[in-house]
Amino acid sequence: MPDNDFHFLKTLPTRQREELLSTGRPSVEEVKKQLLKLKSILLEHEAAFTWALHSDLGKPAFESFSSEIAVLLNEIEYVCKHIAKWNRPVRSRHLKLGYVEAIQRMRHPYGSVLIIGSWNYPVQLTLMPAIGAIACGNRCVIKPSEHAPATAELLKEIINRAFPPERLHVVTGNAQTASLLTSAPFDLIFFTGSGKTGKAVAEQAAKQLTPVILELGGKNPCIMDETGYSKTAIREIVWGKFLNAGQTCIAPDTLFVHHSIYEKALNEISTSVSAFYGEQPQASRDYGRICTIAHFQKMVEFIGQGIVRHGGVHDRNDRFIAPTVVTDIKPESPILQEEIFGPVLPVIPYTDLKTLLSSGSLQRDTLTGYIFSKNKNQIQLFKEHMRSPTISVNQVIHHAASPHIAFGGVGRSGYGAYHGKAGFLAFSYEKTDYKTYHYLRFQGKFPPYSDQNMKALKKLRKWLL
Repeated sequence: MPDNDFHFLKTLPTRQREELLSTGRPSVEEVKKQLLKLKSILLEHEAAFTWALHSDLGKPAFESFSSEIAVLLNEIEYVCKHIAKWNRPVRSRHLKLGYVEAIQRMRHPYGSVLIIGSWNYPVQLTLMPAIGAIACGNRCVIKPSEHAPATAELLKEIINRAFPPERLHVVTGNAQTASLLTSAPFDLIFFTGSGKTGKAVAEQAAKQLTPVILELGGKNPCIMDETGYSKTAIREIVWGKFLNAGQTCIAPDTLFVHHSIYEKALNEISTSVSAFYGEQPQASRDYGRICTIAHFQKMVEFIGQGIVRHGGVHDRNDRFIAPTVVTDIKPESPILQEEIFGPVLPVIPYTDLKTLLSSGSLQRDTLTGYIFSKNKNQIQLFKEHMRSPTISVNQVIHHAASPHIAFGGVGRSGYGAYHGKAGFLAFSYEKTDYKTYHYLRFQGKFPPYSDQNMKALKKLRKWLL
């Protein structure tokens, strides 16, 4: 990296912060103007984004629009609709002994925000947090993933042409660039990616006491009990699992099926996969590719850890792995311990939900948990067991597209949440203006203290404090 680029990146947060201080917090109308500019970019360059996403991930045009562009357009429109209400100050008055306190609370931008995006949804997962950050009045630096190079370069070209660097700027580069950025004096860092890299980002940020929001992953369990089986339910699970070739942080990771419907479910899964992608999914225009060779190899190793009931075909030169279902997996196998993040679906039979939940087979702190059931008691039992911020009943994936639902993790799946109002809150802090109007001065609060003043304090504490 040239020295001038190094200096530019290290000083950019300070320049963004100074620009915010000199111009002041942008008005609601100014914020809307920036967000609508972002919206126009998405619309005007939809074809270019579709090409880039196909180049990086083999992503079908339908998935490019539905899971990337459309979600962002909806988010911008939702934020623009509600931003004025979210920005209004919250005022209250409280009568105390001797005075009236007047409180005004407002949300304020952190300043300069670093957003590090992920490769699996390289448009959505870089621009979605930027929408929340801009809505609060922050300045942003975006670092897209180097593992989706065509999309990263397109974002850099379009965004940097439309916005001055003091407002919004895209930086491309590898892990070294990301490390440089996380050591720069940002006011907040937002990271989407693996738990391992998330820990490194948090450790680097902690050296400067920079707050961090981490959106990680996990082994989202999906349970189908004896009342939850239907062809429609199986189609939903197959769609959610193999969307984006399985490279989705909220995809059903492992499917646990009640033993009474196990074989029936396996047969219907195969039927659905074939209906979606044909008998030769490599030739399907509706099925994506694995992002990197390293990730491809990991998926191949996972396939070898069980008996293949469907799929299993792979082509290294094309980064292709067919939608694959595996069974009869040893409990200690890595595929049951690590997040899969690819088109390999383990299907595990179980006999009793309580026994399954107590066995330790399910990660409790995932991004989401899925259950397909008509039994209210079973559903409630699953909800109480999981720590996930979101539990989805008889449906997969859709909740993540809603601006009405906060999206985020807990424990190993990260911390902090965004989307909709949650994003506005995540990228801002509460600032309070406090005033008092005295009608009587209580002298007993000043030293030297006396027993009499202590008695008065205990009697009047609600009015004094």
